[in-house]
Amino acid sequence: MNYKEAIDLLNARGNEVQGIHLGLHRILAALRALGDPQLQFPAIHVAGTNGKGSVSALAERILREAGYKTGLYTSPHLVRVEERIQIEGRLVSRGRLASLISRVAEIEAVLLRDRTLERRLTYFELITACAFLHFAQRKIDIAVVEVGLGGALDATNVVTAAVAVITGISHDHQELLGRTLPQIAREKAGIVKAGVPVVSGCRQAGVRKVVHRAARQAGAPLHEIWRLLRLEGGGTKTRPSFSVKTPQGWITRLRAGLAGRHQAVNGALAVSAVTRLTGFPVTVTQVRRGLAGTRWTGRLDEFREPVRTLVDGAHNAEGADILAAHLRQLGVAGVDLVFGVLRDKDIAGMIRRLFPLAARIHLAPLANKRSADPFAVLALAPRFARRIRVYPHAQAALEGAWRECGRGGTVVVAGSLYLVGEVLPLLRRRN
Repeated sequence: MNYKEAIDLLNARGNEVQGIHLGLHRILAALRALGDPQLQFPAIHVAGTNGKGSVSALAERILREAGYKTGLYTSPHLVRVEERIQIEGRLVSRGRLASLISRVAEIEAVLLRDRTLERRLTYFELITACAFLHFAQRKIDIAVVEVGLGGALDATNVVTAAVAVITGISHDHQELLGRTLPQIAREKAGIVKAGVPVVSGCRQAGVRKVVHRAARQAGAPLHEIWRLLRLEGGGTKTRPSFSVKTPQGWITRLRAGLAGRHQAVNGALAVSAVTRLTGFPVTVTQVRRGLAGTRWTGRLDEFREPVRTLVDGAHNAEGADILAAHLRQLGVAGVDLVFGVLRDKDIAGMIRRLFPLAARIHLAPLANKRSADPFAVLALAPRFARRIRVYPHAQAALEGAWRECGRGGTVVVAGSLYLVGEVLPLLRRRN
């Protein structure tokens, strides 16, 4: 099976979320037939509503700086599926990915034939099995694994977790995870394992109660980041200086390489997780270098050509709040907003937070079956109608924003990580 055939096979599994079938029996059966690769390395397992990818990238970069052979598994990808599976910062090659998909598909066919599996693996289950097989065959020291959706029934919840991280809980995917924050928290706290340290960034009282209960029942030491993080006066407006209390004492004057004041929290979560690993010591210098050296595409990324363009994967109300706060910290107003969103998101909540900051709003559909119709978005924002333009696709919307913005203005791209993925090739060509 060549690369194109492998990607076609993967894509034939349908939409990653709409085609989801939560449960662990299929992934466990497939991995068992592959020799249980997920048991051959320890992992930092990262769940939460927002910040999972950033925390995962920060933790992996610290461990890599310390000299460990690291694996990183994240989702979704922005441009290429290979982005999801990395070893020591390098994406899995096309040829290697094709080989992995072929192997998992062969095993799947056998399991379907003998009725061990009642249905094919989902898109996410298949690529998760590929990641764990790749990590085991390449004999990594440790992986950082981002949960796909939820926690308890997510396909990643089969790893040998050495530390569990719950970044925080807000409303997202309610149709699958629950309507209330405590219900969502119960699903995400399903990654808590017996005796395994838990690092939590959760703040709401009801959510904290759920996480406390899960940790207590599992006999898992719980470390709440709000008791371990101290913001300092140094740094810059968008990259604050912070301190983290670790088992070895306070580490002061830390700064993440990622933009946004919220990255102090993500950085503290990553540092707290890494320093609670057993058998993977890191020095203060390695922590500093790892945090400062982290790059994570599509999270408050700034491009300069042809005009200042800020790209962020904010895809729910909490993410929109963070983006709006960042723009205020920058002193930016009257931006040209390029906006595309999935129809199952809190579109009205995102409109309330982002549209008032825009002089002009450039709407586009996403190349995704779950995309909201731009005219449906327009119908939710009648008071902004005069500011809104509608385009046939994301790159046309970005080019329209560039034309209307002017050299001294700022373009902001937000609403979905899928939108980020669609505009990145154009941005990279221009920069």
